[in-house]
Amino acid sequence: MPNRKISRERRRGEVVIRVATVCLVVVAASPSPPSLAGQEPSTVTGSVRDLAGRPLPGVDAFLLETLEGAPTDSAGVFRFTSTARGSATLVVQHTGYLEVRRILALPLTGPVSIAMQPAPVTLEAITVESGTYRLGNLPDVALDELEVVYTPGAAADPFRAIQTFPGLQSVGEGAGLFVRGGDLSETRVLLDGATVLSPFRLDTDRTISFGRFDPFQLRGIQFSAGGFGAEYGDALSAIADLESVDKPAESELGVTAAIGGLSAGLHLDLSESAGLRLTATRTDTGLLMRMTGRRDEFDAVPRSSDLSGGGQWMYRDGGSLKAFGLFQTDQVGVRIDDPGHSGIYRSDGRADLFSLAGLEDFGGPSLSWGLATSGSRKDEDFGAFRLEREDRLTQARARVDVPLGRGASLAAGTEVEHRTADLTGSIPTRSHDNAPGASTTVFSGDESGTRLGSFGEIELQPSNALRLLAGLRADRSTFTGRVTVDPRLSSSWRAAEHLTLTAAWGIFHQVPDPLLFEPTLGDPALPAMSARHLIGGATWEDGARLIRIEAYRKGYGSLAARNRDGIARAGGTGAATGVDLFVKEEFALLGLDGRMAYSFIRSERTDPDSGELAPSPFDVTHTFNVVLNRGFGGWLETGVAYRAATGVPFTPVHSAAFDPERDLWQPIYGTPMSERLPTYTRLDLSATVLRSLWADNLTVFFVSIMNSLDRSNVRGYRYSADYSERIPLKTPFPRTIYFGVTTNLPF
Repeated sequence: MPNRKISRERRRGEVVIRVATVCLVVVAASPSPPSLAGQEPSTVTGSVRDLAGRPLPGVDAFLLETLEGAPTDSAGVFRFTSTARGSATLVVQHTGYLEVRRILALPLTGPVSIAMQPAPVTLEAITVESGTYRLGNLPDVALDELEVVYTPGAAADPFRAIQTFPGLQSVGEGAGLFVRGGDLSETRVLLDGATVLSPFRLDTDRTISFGRFDPFQLRGIQFSAGGFGAEYGDALSAIADLESVDKPAESELGVTAAIGGLSAGLHLDLSESAGLRLTATRTDTGLLMRMTGRRDEFDAVPRSSDLSGGGQWMYRDGGSLKAFGLFQTDQVGVRIDDPGHSGIYRSDGRADLFSLAGLEDFGGPSLSWGLATSGSRKDEDFGAFRLEREDRLTQARARVDVPLGRGASLAAGTEVEHRTADLTGSIPTRSHDNAPGASTTVFSGDESGTRLGSFGEIELQPSNALRLLAGLRADRSTFTGRVTVDPRLSSSWRAAEHLTLTAAWGIFHQVPDPLLFEPTLGDPALPAMSARHLIGGATWEDGARLIRIEAYRKGYGSLAARNRDGIARAGGTGAATGVDLFVKEEFALLGLDGRMAYSFIRSERTDPDSGELAPSPFDVTHTFNVVLNRGFGGWLETGVAYRAATGVPFTPVHSAAFDPERDLWQPIYGTPMSERLPTYTRLDLSATVLRSLWADNLTVFFVSIMNSLDRSNVRGYRYSADYSERIPLKTPFPRTIYFGVTTNLPF
C-alpha cells in the first residue's frame, strides 16, 4: 500500500467512516474519482537509492498533506499526480531504512532525488505473548481500524474482522467470537478495562448478530486467544480488550448516507487537552432485504438506533480522564417454521454502557482505575416461549504498576463487580412442542451476586531476548459461594534475530450465567467453571513478514449448560486440542498486502442432553481465511476475502413417534453430535474510493459484494411436521451489494 503506514493517523482525524454502524454501504456503479474544482493535477516524480547508489524498489513515497502517493518501481522511481499547490511534505519510507521527509514547492520543476540511510540494527525488548494479537495503535500491530473497514465481508465490524485471525472457529454468520473450542460466553469483552455485558446486537438464536462498536470508536484492540495474564478473570477462553479513541485532533462533522440508514458524527477539539466525540445512527434494513429478496421472511425487518459518545481530558502531564457512553436499541420479527409451530419470532433489545477511566503516571509508578455500568434488556417471544430478561453489571477496578529496575516490574490490582438479572418467562415443557397452548414451565426470579477479584503479577526481562511473566489471581463470587485461585505463567525467548519462541500455562475460572442459578430451571449450587491452558508457539518476524504458529490444549471442568428443554446441567467436562497458523505479508512489487489464518481443532465436551462426551457444537475441524488488499494511487483500496470451514456438528433426528394427545410428532434423536453441516465457503469483494472534494475534506465511497459467488451455505436444518423430511436452512447472505457514501465537514 503506497501510503498506509503513516496515513492511518491522519485519516483517523480527517474522516468519520461510519460504514460499520449504518450497516453495509456502497455504490452500485463505482463513481469516477473527482478532482478539486478549478485545479489541474501536477506530476510528482523522483528516484530513491541507498547510500551506495543502488535503486530501492517498493519504497512508499507520498505527500503527508493529501495522502497522494505511489511505491517505487524496480528502478527505484516513483511517479504520481497531485492536486496540491505550494508547500507540501514528501514522506519516503522503507523497511530497514530511516524515514526521509522533504519539503517541496508544488508544482515541481523537475524530479526529486532521495538517498536513504539504513536504520541502525537494534534488538528490541520482547513483547510477543502466547495467544495474543494486538490490533490498532498497540505493539505488534496486526490490524487497525481502517483495515477493519477494508476487510471484505467484515461489514466494518471489529468482531467480524477479528474472526479472520487464527484460533476462532467459523460458527454461523454472526459476529460471535468462538475461540479454540469455547462457547461465545467464554470470551470476555472489555472497553477501557470495563466488562461489556452485551457486546452484540440482534444476538438471539434466530437472528444474525453484529458487534456494538464501529472501528472508529476504538483506538485499538488487544485480542488474546488463550494464556492471558492474571489481570483478566472470569473468562475461560479468550479476552477482547477494546480501548476507546483519544480526543479528536480537530473539529469536524461526519455524515454517512447508505442503503441501510443514516449516521452523523461530531468531533469537537475543545483545547489542546480536551475533546469530545458524539455519534448518532439509525439503521433500517427494509430496502436491503427487498434487494436481496428476503423481505417476506420478516414481519419486522432488523432495525436499530445508536447514540454514543466519549471524551478525554488530559489535565496534566501523565494524568488523564476518559469517558465513554453508549445507548442502543434493536428489534426484529422473523418468520419461523418449526415442526411444532409456525409463527413470528420477535425480539426487542436494548443495551447501555457508561465508563469512566483514569490514568495517573508518577514518572515511574502508575495508577489506572475505572468505574462502569453496563446493562441490557431483551424481550423474546415465539409461540409458547417467552422470555423477559434484564441484566445490570456495575463495576470498579484499580491497577498499580511499579517498575523495579533491571528489567523487572510489578503489577497488582483489584476489581469488584455486582451483577443482577431479572428473569421472567415461560418455556415449553417439551422442546418440540412450542405451539401456543402447549405445556410450559413458568419462571420468575431476581438473581444477584457480587464477584471480588484481585491479582499480582511480576514481569522479568533479564535481557532483551528473554521475558518471563508470572501471576496469581483469586476470585470469590457470591453466586458460587467459593474462592478460586488461578496461577498463570508465560515466557518469550528470542532464539534468533527474527525468531521468538513462546509458552504459556494457566488455570482459568468463570462464573456461569445467572440464568443457570435460577431455582426453577437451574441449579443454585453450581460451582465456577474451569479451564486449563497449555500453549507453545513460534513467531518469525522479518520486516513486513510475520509467520506465527501455536499449538494448544485446553481441559475443561465443572461446565454448566442448558439442554434442549432449557434445564441446567452441571458437571460437564471437555477438552480442545489444536494448532493455529497466521501469516501476514506485504508484496511490495505487486502492491499487495495480505494475511492468512488457518486453524485445526479437535474439541469435545459433555452433551447436556445425553450426558455423554461428544464433539462440541463449536468443533469446526478446519477454518481457513485469506484476506488480500491492494491500493491504487492513494485514492482506491480494493480487497478480496475467502473463508472456508468444516461444517459444525449437530445431533440428528432419526425417527419420530406420534403423540395423539397433542396431535403432533415427537422427535427421537440420534447419537449426539454425530453429523455435520456441509462445508462452509464464501468469497467477498470490496472497494473503497477516497477523494478530497474541497479543502480539508475526505469523502469515501464504499462498495461491498458479500458472498460474490452466491454460495448457498447451509446454516442448519428444519424438519417437516412428521420429521420425515430434513429441509436445509440456507445462508442469510445470498450475493448482496451494499453501497453508500460518507464525508466530513471540518469547522
